[in-house]
Order: sequence, then C-alpha cells, then structure tokens
Amino acid sequence: MNDHLRPDNGFLFSRADRRAAAALERAAIKTGDWGPWQRVTLPQGIPGTGWCKQIRFAYRNQLYAVLVRPVHTGWGVVQHLAICTVSSIEPPWRDKQRIKNELFGADRVAVEVMPPAARLVDQADMYHVWVLPPGHLLPFGLSDEERAHG
Repeated sequence: MNDHLRPDNGFLFSRADRRAAAALERAAIKTGDWGPWQRVTLPQGIPGTGWCKQIRFAYRNQLYAVLVRPVHTGWGVVQHLAICTVSSIEPPWRDKQRIKNELFGADRVAVEVMPPAARLVDQADMYHVWVLPPGHLLPFGLSDEERAHG
C-alpha cells in the first residue's frame, strides 16, 4: 500500500481527501449544521467480529455516523453508541450530548466509560457512549438532587 493512502472504514482516502474532509467537518462542528438524521436498519449487524454483529441500526447525517447496539443488562436495555466521522475527528462533548438528545431524548442519561487497561478495545477512532434505559439515573452526579435520586 502507498504511504499516502490510509485504510479508513474499508475505503482508501488520500491525505488531501482526509484534510478536505476534516476541514468540512470542523466547519460543521463550529456551525452545528449537520443536516437531518437518516436511520439505517441493520438486522444482521455489520461485518466483523464481536460486538459489530450485534449492531441493529445506525444513524447518519452530513457529519456523524452513529452505530447502535442494544445491550440487555440488569438495568434494562442500554443503547451502546459508537460515534465517528469520516476523518476521525473527535466529537466535542456538546456534540455527544446533542446526539444523545436528538436520537434518544433529552431526558435520558448517557455515560462514557474508561475501562481497566486489560479490557481496553481501541481498534478504530470511534467514541463510545452508553444510553441508559428511560428513567434510569446514576447514583452520583454534580448536584445533590442527582445523588438523592440515584
């Protein structure tokens, strides 16, 4: 493979293409103009191993792609979101919050996890968020009210 080409989500992009995509993505992040969400159903998951086969749908717009994997837990169904852009720009916190709000509701709690080193999976530039079931709160937070209801 040529040094100026890099595999990215199954496609090859030149360095110039990646720079152009990153510039467009930075502009969309700055303006907040992402376009409408489109939902894609994936009843068989996506090719790959492990959790990829458990993805059941995805959302996409002009900036972000969000893979969604329902996970059955003792708390109920938790939605695992894997968020990415074409150029692998890390979404700012406010964009992750907006994605959670727009796709699952402003009243839902979501968390990011920093696992123990032995359980770390870091194979792609994706940002993982878990959306908890409706009405579920964490037993901690920044305000006394959050802690009182956990």
